[in-house]
Amino acid sequence: MANSGYDRWTRRSALGALAAGSFWSGISAHPVRATSSTKPAPIDRSGFVPIGGLDQWIGIRGDDMRNPVLLVVHGGPGEAQWPMAAHYRVWERHFTVVHWDQRGAGHSFGRHGTATPDMTLERISSDGAELVEHLCRTLGRKRIILLGHSWGSTVAVNIVQRRPDRIAAYVGTGQVGSWKGAIAIKFDLLLSKARADGDHAAVAALEKSGPPDPDDAMAVFALNDRIHRYWPPSDIEWVKSLRANAAAARSSDPQSYKDFEDGFRFSARQVVYDQIKVDLPATAGTLDTAFFVLQGRDDLITPTRDAIDYFERVVAPFKKLILIPDAGHFAFMTAPDAFLGHLTGAVRPVAIERGA
Repeated sequence: MANSGYDRWTRRSALGALAAGSFWSGISAHPVRATSSTKPAPIDRSGFVPIGGLDQWIGIRGDDMRNPVLLVVHGGPGEAQWPMAAHYRVWERHFTVVHWDQRGAGHSFGRHGTATPDMTLERISSDGAELVEHLCRTLGRKRIILLGHSWGSTVAVNIVQRRPDRIAAYVGTGQVGSWKGAIAIKFDLLLSKARADGDHAAVAALEKSGPPDPDDAMAVFALNDRIHRYWPPSDIEWVKSLRANAAAARSSDPQSYKDFEDGFRFSARQVVYDQIKVDLPATAGTLDTAFFVLQGRDDLITPTRDAIDYFERVVAPFKKLILIPDAGHFAFMTAPDAFLGHLTGAVRPVAIERGA
């Protein structure tokens, strides 16, 4: 995760503010209005805002305040996105990009640590709905765009259900459908691979055991470990690059990176049983906004087949499915040109038409 973008973002938004004794507080105090001038009006602000009774960190960057506002709801759980700030720079030409460290993640975890209360999908989703209202009010927008990745797609769909009046378009990537459905798809993949390889012992063992109990988190994680070898090359290389760069990122800002890592672990432990209960086809079959699934075609972490099954079930005023070839769960990072091309070419015009 180490790069010059990470250094600039972290040192500007974290270290400088901490040296002054507190993060910039004007996010909540001073509304910023998009100008009608023909001159671009950039924005670069970050800090803590009170959300859900808890100070939570947000960062707002964009080249022109006239652009639509796009709130990134990170996955993980707990995978705050500011360490990847450089990857979002090009997005900022077309959108005012907002990053939010959910309660228990990143800088928000650094502020509250393991004393962070109410670590539930319900509470985090309510936080997100409150944040959407805050952004509309302080940035002078009727509606914004919501992008959810992986765990964040579950949170974001819940946000849409709470505040559809404030969401011009929703974009899911690494889109979650059903915890149970994903398990069945992964198990079927393992079985089909064993049969194709002529591994009779593995076939017999899998047929005897059947899919793991969805309520047994450890058994499900063991299944995920076995699936790893079949990930698309782009996902494998992306994770390798994160691990390779971790030491440099850690040394560049030890405390912020420690908060990132500790928050990642803390969040994963706290919300796992909420993840087990996720069944979006049953609980979120109707969404009153434009609904996009922009998915790596070969995603095996949140299987694309499960995402498609969910997409087909959703009733929305507008919906579009876009599959990116040669990409998987991290398509927004590993296929950046294609992903941004669809964001600007497909999502942005619809969102603007719908009030963004």
